[in-house]
Amino acid sequence: MKILLLFPMADGQTGPAIKYGFEQLGHIVKAVDAKKLPHDSYKVACEFEPDLVFCSRTQALTWKVVEIKAKFKNVIVCMWNVDTRASINEWEHLFPLIEACDYYFVVASGLIPEWRKINQNTFWLPEGLQIESHDKPRMITEEDRVKYSCDVCWIGGRSGRHHGFRGEYLDAIGRMGVVLKQWGCQGNPKVWDAEHDKAVALAKINIACSMHPQNGKYTSQRNYIIMGAAGFLMEFAREQLFEIFPRNILDTYNSPQEIVEKVKYWLEHDKERREFAERGYKWVRENATFAHRMKMALDYMEK
Repeated sequence: MKILLLFPMADGQTGPAIKYGFEQLGHIVKAVDAKKLPHDSYKVACEFEPDLVFCSRTQALTWKVVEIKAKFKNVIVCMWNVDTRASINEWEHLFPLIEACDYYFVVASGLIPEWRKINQNTFWLPEGLQIESHDKPRMITEEDRVKYSCDVCWIGGRSGRHHGFRGEYLDAIGRMGVVLKQWGCQGNPKVWDAEHDKAVALAKINIACSMHPQNGKYTSQRNYIIMGAAGFLMEFAREQLFEIFPRNILDTYNSPQEIVEKVKYWLEHDKERREFAERGYKWVRENATFAHRMKMALDYMEK
C-alpha cells in the first residue's frame, strides 16, 4: 500500500516512528512535515497518488485533506490524535478536520462516545515504543554513571496548566532524602533518545504521571520508552491501566503517601525490581511498538 504520512517529522518523535512502523509492515511511505510544510500536502498527494493518508492533529491540514479526498475518490484518510484533554471541546478547532477524515484514532478510550458524535469511525489507538530510537543503552561510561545514576528519576514537565498536579508526588519523593534526578524541568536540560535511555536505565525507579487519569485506557508515550530501555516504571494509578499493560511489568501509586511507601519498598527489593523491568522490556518490544500500532489501525479499517 502507498501511504502518505502528514505528521511533524523534524522533531524526530511520533512522525518518524509511524513511518518506520508502516515500513516494517511492508508499505511504501511518503512523508510531508505537517508542521513545517502542511500546504505541500496536496501537491505531494498528486505526485504520489496514495491509497491511504495518515495525518496528525494539524489544523492547517483541514482543507488539504478535503482537496485530496475530492481528487482521489478511493483514498482513505485517517487522523491520529496522540494527545488528550479533559474534554473534547478543547479540540474544537480540529472538528472540521476530524469530520473530513474517514477514521479518527485517539489515545484515550474514555472520550470515544463523545468523539463519535463528531466522527462515528473513532477508535482507540494507544501510543507505543519507538523501537528504532529506544533500547537498552549499548555503552555506559563512568561519566554517564555520575550524571544519571539515582534512586528515582523523573523526565518531563511538572508545572503549567496540564502538569501542575505532578509536583506534589515529586515533592513527596524529594522530602524522603533519596537521590531524585529530574530532567526537562527545574532548570535541568531535556534528555532525548540515547541520553534518555541511559537516564532511565541508570535510575532504580522511574516515575510516570500521565495526565487525565479519568479518560479511560490512556497513558503517555513516556511509559513505553521507559520500559523500552529496561527502566523500572511506576505510573499514577488509573482505571483500566492493566487493560493496557500486564500487572507484573510496572507498579502504581495514587497518593503522595503511597508513592513514598512504594519508593521505599522498591529501593529495598532490588532483584524483584530488576525482574519487573526486564519483563517490561520484553513485553513492550513484543507487543507495543509502532508497527503493532499501525497494524492495529489498519485492522480497524479492514473490519
